[in-house]
Amino acid sequence: MFYADYMYTGNTELIEKYYDELKHKTLMELAREDGLISSYSGKNNPDFMKKLGFKDPDIQMKDVVDWPQKGGFGGVIGETDDFEFKPINTVINSLYCENMRIMSEFAHLLGKTEEALQFELLAIKAKRSMNEKLFDKAKGYYVDGEGTNHASLHANMMPLAFNLVPDEYIPSVVEFIKSRGMACSVYGSQYLMDALYNAGEGDYALGLMTATHERSWYNMIKVGSTISLETWDMKYKPNADWNHAWGAVPANAIPRGLWGIKPKSAGYGIASIKPQLSKLKTSSIKVPTIIGEIKGEFQKVNGRLQEYIIELPANMIGEFEVNTSSDDVVTLNGKKINMAFGNIRLLPGKNEISIKVNSF
Repeated sequence: MFYADYMYTGNTELIEKYYDELKHKTLMELAREDGLISSYSGKNNPDFMKKLGFKDPDIQMKDVVDWPQKGGFGGVIGETDDFEFKPINTVINSLYCENMRIMSEFAHLLGKTEEALQFELLAIKAKRSMNEKLFDKAKGYYVDGEGTNHASLHANMMPLAFNLVPDEYIPSVVEFIKSRGMACSVYGSQYLMDALYNAGEGDYALGLMTATHERSWYNMIKVGSTISLETWDMKYKPNADWNHAWGAVPANAIPRGLWGIKPKSAGYGIASIKPQLSKLKTSSIKVPTIIGEIKGEFQKVNGRLQEYIIELPANMIGEFEVNTSSDDVVTLNGKKINMAFGNIRLLPGKNEISIKVNSF
């Protein structure tokens, strides 16, 4: 949450104010010698909980993978894809690796060079241990935790969402993820969408967002809601509310994933634009930022010609990137572009991009 606020605003006040508290909330104090963390650690005691902000000495911390958990609320089936909980948990350690990466960046921002290096090394250590101890190389996917052979959607979408999967294993992890379908909650689907778009799986991601089966956003409309639900359907949590922001994942997956519009530098001085528009023939978007609105227009003229219009506000430049081959002809405002560097630099104002596919 702090990192998202920083990237979208460029403001470091919250980081400066809460830096020491954030260090505790990474749970880094629970790390084993191999860098992995566990809520079963003996260090998870009342003194540690006090550091996290809890005053009640009887409060204990335990792992949560998705919501609701299996068996709660009168015996619901749960949203964890039968996740098998172990002291060393793949989902929790994926989040931990990402937190270490973020804290390294925060430390650099505040001029804490030694701490930045420490966080960076902890991230590397935990990532290496995850891939050594929690990844089944023979099967090509992550297991739920240390000491189990069970693999779930969650144990694989989280490492993929946080760029922890070695390049050579991304295809097999993606294949496993696809085999599970929408086996997560409306909350978990955030990380599923992030994982799919990170891996360039825009076709499958769009298919999930536009699906009409029971575990879909369409089903929320079908049951009569006019706003996102807490669950896919009331049967998954009988007391679910009908006003839950965490169920509105497409609201950010469309700009961040489908259109690939994200801040590359904090405060949107540089915008990264990596569209994965899949089978769409036309699309338009407006993305508000702290320094002005980004506008995008897309048209698939025919099977060989695609056209984009990207309009950036003043004081912003963009890096536009799409998959092309060496035979394709790419132009920016009528001038041919060499795509050897993989992206097109966009300036404030209107940028007209044409992509003519010459290879089949």
